Amino acid sequence: MPAIADPPIAPSARRATPSAAGILALVLAGSPTGATEFAAFADAGQAPAPVDTVDLDGRPFSIGGEPSRPTLIHFFASWCEPCEEELPALMRYAEAEGERVRLIGVAVGEPASRAKTFVARLGLPDPIAHDPEQAVARAFGVRGLPATAVLTPSGGRLLRAAGPVDWAYPRTSETLHALSIQLQEHKGESR
Repeated sequence: MPAIADPPIAPSARRATPSAAGILALVLAGSPTGATEFAAFADAGQAPAPVDTVDLDGRPFSIGGEPSRPTLIHFFASWCEPCEEELPALMRYAEAEGERVRLIGVAVGEPASRAKTFVARLGLPDPIAHDPEQAVARAFGVRGLPATAVLTPSGGRLLRAAGPVDWAYPRTSETLHALSIQLQEHKGESR
């Protein structure tokens, strides 16, 4: 998995702070597609406060908060080959999920012009946030690309996967829904 370039990420942001829920699921173990990499969707603790940035056209854009449905925040860059390989499957996954999930793309560490060309070539849907200084990536604990963060609905929890995810694997959707429910229940128990 390619690492995110400078500026360096502070040591305190390098590790997820495990919650009482701990690591909840291994999504791609034994994936029938033969993926050589897997993504552990782990509970990364409380979601960060909303992060303000801009979209690829320079319009203000905020990422975060407590969404009403699971929100997938996918971090990518045009120079990242695994990102380019993963994105079409992620788009198909988001289309199949329809209104059950929201997808936000985040172009990390590159000029908007380069990111726009990449996004247009792949046909990525809006919204695409621009993160040239990697502030959004750092806020979500991203250390390499591709990476996916999932904000759980009404729970303010953050799930995170480092590396490519096999979005075509049926258990991916099942696992994300189950994790979201578990975290909401855990939040209710800890009050």
